[in-house]
Amino acid sequence: MLTTLILLFHTALAAPEPPPPPGPPDTEERGGGHGRGHDDADGGERLMKHFAAISKKLGLNAEQKASVEKLYYDSKSTGIDLQAKSDKARLELERLMMGDTVDEKVAMKAFDAASSAEVEVRRNDLKLMLGLRKILTVEQWAQLKEMRESGKEERHGRRGGEDDDDGPPPK
Repeated sequence: MLTTLILLFHTALAAPEPPPPPGPPDTEERGGGHGRGHDDADGGERLMKHFAAISKKLGLNAEQKASVEKLYYDSKSTGIDLQAKSDKARLELERLMMGDTVDEKVAMKAFDAASSAEVEVRRNDLKLMLGLRKILTVEQWAQLKEMRESGKEERHGRRGGEDDDDGPPPK
């Protein structure tokens, strides 16, 4: 219970989450396993999972494809380190709060470290999105946004009856 309260407090004070990079319309998972507790973490995972099809639909040239791949893998590599730092900082805060006594100054420092680490994770996600916007043309970006929106509608419809993200929508 105390851990839940701490995490709720942490979430309430964290910086607002940047909008995720648009992904393809045919999957729902986001990021997988970071433990951040929100669906819009790491839209780049979905983008790269279906990159060949998406790049073809968007008409990306070879240079754009190479740039997107490099941006994604650089961001992913950095994100792994940042997420580990964030997880460790939250774990330390949890450890401090579970003790019989709590040094308020130490706990506040640990909270600040955990909050700062989470902001770094989200900043990395934002850098990915901003980098992607620099690579794509205005038209390609608009098309990618449309793909994402139509995918959200399809997934929302499936949630009512089925939870199968890999199969076709129910008829």
